[in-house]
Amino acid sequence: MVREVKWTKYLWLSLLSFVTFMLEYLSIFGIEVIFLHVDIQNYTMQQRSIHCIIMVFMWAFFIGVLLLFSRKHYHFPERGSKRDKISLKNWIVTLACFIGCKIMTFIDWHTLKIIGEAQGKTVFQFCTQYLYYIFEVVLVVLIIIYGQKAIETLLKKEILIPFGGIILAMTCGQRFIRRPAVCFQ
Repeated sequence: MVREVKWTKYLWLSLLSFVTFMLEYLSIFGIEVIFLHVDIQNYTMQQRSIHCIIMVFMWAFFIGVLLLFSRKHYHFPERGSKRDKISLKNWIVTLACFIGCKIMTFIDWHTLKIIGEAQGKTVFQFCTQYLYYIFEVVLVVLIIIYGQKAIETLLKKEILIPFGGIILAMTCGQRFIRRPAVCFQ
């Protein structure tokens, strides 16, 4: 028998996902300064790659812990259910948004972003940067998912208002306004 989970539990998971995001500062100002004697203002391309690897391992560990905890204690996310199939209409909207995003980045970069970022980097540097991006996206998605689940649990119904995105904006939005991630520079 599954007991009712309070909405604050999901909100805490969303906020813990954000705190996991912020472990980057621990890496920059703790691990890298103390153990590697690296100064963020003077990163070389190789040191940025090392930073990305450190972050991938830290994030992977904490993402795993969050997901296992959530699954064990709250039975969320649920195992695949037939009712959660994505409709063709939603796939088309997603594809249209993706194409629009690619067009905007093409205009900004004057090439495909992935090609522009690959220029002047070794395969190792490029791969570590994109591993970093993947785990960063996973954390963003977790903040959105747990935030949305918190509000839907509070209201006791599924809603179309993107409260998970609003929680993301209130947490990570502040981080990106002040300073972009190290690997983006």
